[in-house]
Amino acid sequence: MKQTPKHNYFIFNGDLKPVSDFVPSENEGGIYEVLRVEKGVPLFVEEHMERFFASAEIAGKTIRYKKEEIISFIKELIDANDVTFGNILVSCKVNLKAYFIAHQYPKASWYNSGVKCGILHGERRNPHAKVFQTSVRQRADELISAKGFYEVLLVDKYNHITEGSRSNVFFVKDNTVVTPPQNEVLLGITRQKTIQLTTESGIIYREEHIFLNDIPDFHAVFITGTSPQILPVSQIDNLMFDAQNNVVQLLIRGYEKLTFEYISKK
Repeated sequence: MKQTPKHNYFIFNGDLKPVSDFVPSENEGGIYEVLRVEKGVPLFVEEHMERFFASAEIAGKTIRYKKEEIISFIKELIDANDVTFGNILVSCKVNLKAYFIAHQYPKASWYNSGVKCGILHGERRNPHAKVFQTSVRQRADELISAKGFYEVLLVDKYNHITEGSRSNVFFVKDNTVVTPPQNEVLLGITRQKTIQLTTESGIIYREEHIFLNDIPDFHAVFITGTSPQILPVSQIDNLMFDAQNNVVQLLIRGYEKLTFEYISKK
């Protein structure tokens, strides 16, 4: 999967370069992080770098820079491009690269109406490592495009729902939020913040296997990720869910407050 940078500059092995110097390359097997920038601030960049280095260890990649150095590269990239809003891809297969990429954020109305999702039988290798895996990504993108879904949820060989193709998934019943066990999914930064919010809000939180056949038992569903943040799901295939669910809307407001406080501190 080849990506190309937006705007004027990108980072290559610590150096700021014009995008005219960028050479697209195949990323399969490389590790990566996608960070969201709001008001010129890379959100939760410290946690993203912790996961970047954790992915490198799992995938057997060597990163020649320290976390603090990469954070400084990201800030230099934001300043040089004079961009206050968007997504940044940080990747390493052989070389360390960082650049702005095209993003698709949900419409504001979708946080009330919810989005449609589908089901894809497939599994990611090394779920704890954020690694480019072309096969699953291509299959997911094809299904999303063909059916008009916002996202597809992955189902493993045991018929467990694990995660979205580019998100984590949570299910709600009464005052309880349930999500697949952490050993089976990518430990998303927004996922971590959502779990923190459930504890602070007095919502019951559990991790357990969720079978595909069990999802009609839940009242609401939402996905989390860098671009969608906390986004309600209105439909999974032909099953309908309550996008206006009180628990989901409470967590959406809580996450908005969390990001506002982080940006204010920076």
